Amino acid sequence: MADEKMTPEVHSDEFDRKPVFKNNKERIRWYLDEIDTYKEDMGKWYTIFIRRVIPMLVFFIPMNIIGFRSYEYIALKYFGGLFQGLSSTIGVAIWLVAMLIFLAILIFLPRFATFCEFVLGTAFYAFVFRSFNQFAQGLVDKPIITNAFGFFVAITLGVFLFMKLVFLVLEIMYHIVFHGEKEPRAYKDGQGDDLVL
Repeated sequence: MADEKMTPEVHSDEFDRKPVFKNNKERIRWYLDEIDTYKEDMGKWYTIFIRRVIPMLVFFIPMNIIGFRSYEYIALKYFGGLFQGLSSTIGVAIWLVAMLIFLAILIFLPRFATFCEFVLGTAFYAFVFRSFNQFAQGLVDKPIITNAFGFFVAITLGVFLFMKLVFLVLEIMYHIVFHGEKEPRAYKDGQGDDLVL
């Protein structure tokens, strides 16, 4: 078997050279600028997919739970079960209206949408934990989450909110570190629209 000639890998000095930092602040500035550049490179995909599509998918089922449970609580607490017979119809209507409002907020008020996502996520987990407590006390027949799909939805929402929190902290750090120097590039697209988390 003949020996195959190995082609040497080509490395440029710029590729091999690692940045040298004078202090931790410079290191943080460099990493934040790199993250900013990656987000800027994604352009409109970042705006459409991360800011609109993923939140709609992630909150599709939790919004259903929040809508139905809120309606049931209000109907029992304030109307004495007057509309109990219409609970499924009114619950679906509330869910659809809530999803349309949520979509409008995602499109037109992106900064407020981040706040809404944390509020809705907290409300979902509050309903889930309340249902588990009621089930443990024998007050309800079954909790909200009863199968693997339910746990998948809850875990997905948790991961989404954790990532939102990480990127929110990075955005705040970026504004602090680069305060007065330059506007974060990743938060503007070519038309001047905010590209926020």
